[in-house]
Order: sequence, then C-alpha cells, then structure tokens
Amino acid sequence: MKEVIMRFSNVHPDVELCIKRNKKIIFKKLSIDEVMMLINQCASQTIFSRKVNLLSQNIIGMGPGYTVIKQEGHIQYVTFNTTTYKIDFPNSIYVVKHDGKKIKSIQNYCYKKYEGGNTELYDYAMPNVLQGNMLCIGSADRTIRNNDVEGALNKIIATPYSHATFNGINGFSTTVAYFEYLEANPFPYKLLRKLNKKLKDIEV
Repeated sequence: MKEVIMRFSNVHPDVELCIKRNKKIIFKKLSIDEVMMLINQCASQTIFSRKVNLLSQNIIGMGPGYTVIKQEGHIQYVTFNTTTYKIDFPNSIYVVKHDGKKIKSIQNYCYKKYEGGNTELYDYAMPNVLQGNMLCIGSADRTIRNNDVEGALNKIIATPYSHATFNGINGFSTTVAYFEYLEANPFPYKLLRKLNKKLKDIEV
C-alpha cells in the first residue's frame, strides 16, 4: 500500500510530496503538471466505474486551471441597451481560467486564419473588454455545469453588453453603430488590430 501527502504553495511552482510505502518514507518534488498526470493515472486505476469525459471539438488546449476554446465566426444574437441585434460574430479564441466549478477570468482574442500555435492574434473586436484583452464578466453567471466550460463561456458571451464605447477594431467607437453595421454586413476582418502575438505566445 502506498500513501502520499502533497503540499502546494503559491510561492514555489513545485509540489512537495511525502510518500509512504509500507514502512519506507521518501520525500520528492514534482511540477504541478507531473502531479496532475499522476493523479489522473491513479484515478484511472480505481475500482469505481466512470462515464467517459468528452471534450468539445472547439477545445484546442487545456491545463491545470485553464481551457483554451476556439470558435469560428458565426451568426449570433447580441443585446445592448434592451435592443437585440443579429450580427456576424468574428473568429475568436478564449483562454478561460476556472476552478472546475466557476469561471474566474477570460482572455479573448480574434484571429483570421487558424494555424495552431502559429495563429496570429488580434484585439478582441467586441465591446466589454478590459485592459490586457480580458473580458469584462460583470455580474454574469460564471457557474460551470457538468464540466461544460464552453457552455459556461457561451452564457457569458450571450449576456447583454454594457459598454457603450470600445476600441477593439479600427473604424468604430460606439457599440450601437458597430452592431448596426454587423447586422447588415459580413465581419470586416481587414479592420482587426494586430497584436504582434501568436497563440503559442499566450501566458496563463
């Protein structure tokens, strides 16, 4: 029989382990990623049966505490100041930080062509964006149900917009004028603002 005690720290990146096997005790340090891999391996060997956990086809990356989600451009209903618009929504990539139960924060970007880690990133061309390409979540429901991170993200995206002005794309500064344009026209990818950053450069 093997017993393990783990100590995590918000100062040091490594996890300290105290491992007891029969009467022998050893101490070890591992990275968080290595520990998560060991936990998953241990869980897969338990006697309890579990249903398979399927990922959305839009999930392009994940790690401890975050999920990366890619959504291609699509038609979506958005609301601002009690008015609903049917707009051409841009290609978007979201880095969703969460604890498995609630979303903590969302980094958001636009892209023109998806090329894996070499995908060029652009400013998120929608209102309600804060500094650092962070989405303003406000009072939106952050709850993750049934491990569906993308479902929780979509609920936040569908929450009515509250910022009347924004600067995420060239040629527009007010939310109303922008949404009225997107109702009548395809999304103007040529107006996106390049960040000189690729997907592989994002830090979490």
